[in-house]
Amino acid sequence: MIDITKAREVLAQIAQIRESDPFLDRAALVIKVKKLFPSLDQETLALAINTHLSRPNALEKLGPWASSGIFSPELLEQASRFAISEYRSKYFAGLNHVLEIGTGTGADTAALARVVNHVTTIELDPARAEMARENLKVQGIKNVTSLAGDLDSVLPKIDLSTFDGLYADPARRSRSGDRFREADDYSPPLAKLIELSVGRIRAIKVSPGLFFDPENTGWIREFLGHGSECLEQTLLFGVATRDSSVILTDLGLSWAPLSCASTLEPPETLSGFISEAHATINRCQFLGSFFAEHGVALLAPDVAYGISATQPTRTPFMDSFKIIDAIPFSPRALKEKLRALNWSSRTEFKKRNSSVDLDELRTSLRLPAHNNSSPFGTVFIFKWRGAQHAIMTERLSDKY
Repeated sequence: MIDITKAREVLAQIAQIRESDPFLDRAALVIKVKKLFPSLDQETLALAINTHLSRPNALEKLGPWASSGIFSPELLEQASRFAISEYRSKYFAGLNHVLEIGTGTGADTAALARVVNHVTTIELDPARAEMARENLKVQGIKNVTSLAGDLDSVLPKIDLSTFDGLYADPARRSRSGDRFREADDYSPPLAKLIELSVGRIRAIKVSPGLFFDPENTGWIREFLGHGSECLEQTLLFGVATRDSSVILTDLGLSWAPLSCASTLEPPETLSGFISEAHATINRCQFLGSFFAEHGVALLAPDVAYGISATQPTRTPFMDSFKIIDAIPFSPRALKEKLRALNWSSRTEFKKRNSSVDLDELRTSLRLPAHNNSSPFGTVFIFKWRGAQHAIMTERLSDKY
């Protein structure tokens, strides 16, 4: 059983060791800690070491409190970014009592606790529950009741009528770290959480790539991005938000498909401008509609790029590129074209619906080393109308 108090003591010693030898590798660090704590159990040792090594990434992901927090790499991997936790908690603002299933690091718990009167949170793993309690304590969060145990054994002991909100973050990875591809493999399974009629406002965090059909269920989908990535999908019940909405939490921007979605017909030639939507737009299943709103046609149903004869409207939800040349793809032909353009090794390569190994391709092209005056661009490779093509482009300014 993990001893959180002892883990704190070990972390303090590790900090001192690192001060005298900041470049000490993990193996050497473990040896030094074992000498200082010869009777320390392996679980507590691993937690202290992993927490210390994870804190730089945790600080960037979870916020300032993470410099004093405790977490395993697995918990940190599944934890929501601070901006996402804060954004999602707004749906519960002003509620009296929210039930959370899947405490994890306690990051979402803390965000909820800052906007509601009380949170009761359930964590299957007692050790993880103890870590979360410690993390909540670090943040000064006091309006949380933390319970540990299996959902089937804990729920019957709770008066569910006291809750006016439900938030669930089911485990989407196995203990070995493998991702669950099916919602039935989640812990608890998604179907079980969907059927749990607790509170008027409900939210379930699921994988961004999971397909969920909301028709006639009362649930809607929201896709949450940060930077260039689509990090999460949230299923929402009882909120006034349009299905398949997209949120860029770091920019505070949103997009939602129109009720009467439309698409444009693509041109006959690969010329003009090619566009690549943000990952959240690709996930939301309304890519063609999004492109049409910006005067862009979906290149093909199986190629998630847009194409237009005129320069598209600039938006943080889409990168656009001016097409310089388009050729049937072959490494040899592409090499000749890039040599003629004198493009350097800074050239970017992207692909869709293509089996081309971009690392191998880059090696075979042998592009000249980049310097401050070297020209470069972006090459798109994809299968279109039964044949692979390579498109050489110039990225447009990302200023709006």
